[in-house]
Amino acid sequence: MRRKLGLALLTLGLALLGWVGVTLLWGDPITSLYTAHEQRVLGRQLEQEQQLWSTSPVRARALVDASATTATAAQVIRNRARRFAHRVHDGTPLGRIVIPRIGLNMIVVEGTTERDLRKGPGHYNAASGVATALPGSGGVVAIAGHRTTFLHPFRHVDQLRPGDNVYLEMPYGTLRYRVYFQKIVASTDWSILDRRPYEKLVLSACHPLYSATHRIITFARLAGESTKSRL
Repeated sequence: MRRKLGLALLTLGLALLGWVGVTLLWGDPITSLYTAHEQRVLGRQLEQEQQLWSTSPVRARALVDASATTATAAQVIRNRARRFAHRVHDGTPLGRIVIPRIGLNMIVVEGTTERDLRKGPGHYNAASGVATALPGSGGVVAIAGHRTTFLHPFRHVDQLRPGDNVYLEMPYGTLRYRVYFQKIVASTDWSILDRRPYEKLVLSACHPLYSATHRIITFARLAGESTKSRL
């Protein structure tokens, strides 16, 4: 009996060590399973939303540099963003964030409550306490994400460098942002959301890993936009 109990405790201990090791290297696998399921649900919802926008009479235009845009693409996207704002609410899919540098491709949920962030990266809205703009509307767009749990979408944001591209693929169009700066701030520092003369994307995550005392903030500037959604 003692031998069986000892083997059981040894097995439990090894399993616990294995779980700790996996979490330290790749993030918590248990919460990730939940988020993976929620991402599939959000994906189906986003596809339905995209189908509605694909029937729009406004034809898609080619990708253009933000610095060289005529009023056309930028204005179309801005108008669409205003219309789309009436369709989203806390917990619904907003669009998809793609960051080639760190291999990220996930659906962004509207809101940054604890429940929202369990589903994936979250867009700061009024329910979050600090409302930020929708992509393409010309303001500050802020997105938060976990680094160690719930599929840890922003685990490797510290690897981003100036010049890296971040894509936000919305039902109404695609926005390309170029990273220009990164810094560590206190968790209470909201100056990160200060407006600039250009559309600014702010990616926020806890720092360091396994702690919430500070946040690592990545800033990116709108560099291109297309009225064609690439979802």
